[in-house]
Amino acid sequence: MTALAIEVESSAEHTAKRKQIMDGARRVFMEHGFDGASVNDIVRATGVSKGTVYAYFPSKEKLFETLIFEDRRGQAERLFEILDESRPVEEMLREIGLRFGKMLIDPQQVAYFRMIIAASAKFPQAGRAFYEAGPRYGIARITAYIEEKVRQGELQTNDPEIAARQLMELIHCGTSKPLLFGVTDSIAPKELERAVNAGVATFLAAYGRRG
Repeated sequence: MTALAIEVESSAEHTAKRKQIMDGARRVFMEHGFDGASVNDIVRATGVSKGTVYAYFPSKEKLFETLIFEDRRGQAERLFEILDESRPVEEMLREIGLRFGKMLIDPQQVAYFRMIIAASAKFPQAGRAFYEAGPRYGIARITAYIEEKVRQGELQTNDPEIAARQLMELIHCGTSKPLLFGVTDSIAPKELERAVNAGVATFLAAYGRRG
């Protein structure tokens, strides 16, 4: 076997082992929360030695922070992908809104958000990792989209970033918080669509092209 083949194989094995650890850790954190999870729990869930876990991650905190960041960044990249900038703005914003809204009301995601909120009180790096990889990334993508539409004359605003922040709040208004705080167990698809449509309409009333 050539040196290159050995290097490629080693890299592939490294990636697979790292994923194995993170997948097991995700299950443990979701079941026990950050405080309740131990490295021994993670070792049992992943099927690797404690030494192997520490070889990849120096602490439970670093493993949790890395897991949060990578999970959120991958999800944000999918959620805020601008599929076709040539499509009508209203249509594109509704699609993004529904995509984002469906994620927010998914029961597993609600449980994930609660876990982050609980952990952030004692481990604020987790909250920062979540925000940087998820909300801040999403706002940056939407800001870039709005900037382009302002250049094209389809939207008008002097502050694309604040417009992006307002859009993200508008399109899930009244749907995510009742789930997050246990007021209700589910949100009907029609209610989500109603919220998204109203949010997009309000956004366009403020920032849409006049005349």
